[in-house]
Amino acid sequence: MSDLSVRDYLQTQGLKLPEDDVRVAQVAARFVMASGNAAIERALLWYVNDDVVLAEHISENEQNEVALKQVFMALDSVFERTVVKSAVVYALAPGELTYLVRLAQQGEVIEQKVSVDEENGWHYLFARSAQTGWLNVVDDAEHWLEQGELKGLHNMRCLSQMSLPICLPSGRVLGVLHVEAEQKSAFDDAAQAEWVGLALALVEPLSVLLNMDNQTEDNGDM
Repeated sequence: MSDLSVRDYLQTQGLKLPEDDVRVAQVAARFVMASGNAAIERALLWYVNDDVVLAEHISENEQNEVALKQVFMALDSVFERTVVKSAVVYALAPGELTYLVRLAQQGEVIEQKVSVDEENGWHYLFARSAQTGWLNVVDDAEHWLEQGELKGLHNMRCLSQMSLPICLPSGRVLGVLHVEAEQKSAFDDAAQAEWVGLALALVEPLSVLLNMDNQTEDNGDM
């Protein structure tokens, strides 16, 4: 992924963030993924719960386990540096492209699997980002609910939300990075730069998990 990808992402999403700040966050996340050696229990990686059995969506093999660990470590590193209540990385699972499935999470547990359709786009910000490919920031969930821009009282659990599409250069969405914070207007430029940098860094492990050939798919580096 070249430096140009930062500029492209910011321009595509209409973000006026300092490129250097985003690039630093991207490099930091990549460094964690490349050098981290955390011991993560397989039961946490290949989780099973009432909503999802991850191995039914992502092939359980050594290569994917390495990629899952990278997602976990990178998400944890940013979560620890920021003031948020929940942070989740979702993937558009192969063979089931109308669903977002949780890969990794930090903080309070939220939705594990959500269908990506027009109705859920009104109820779940991350479903909207997966459907449209657009980054969405909610500074005041109560106001959004009053205006009809969001539906569902579950959106009152946190007053700020941000959903960032994880995309190939072609614009194809691989997944979504979703973050929630208790206070209003939680995502200033510094916070957005951290999470955008992570979203860019996550393209590589999600491409592995979804069995994508980045260069074949998009004819170039991101």
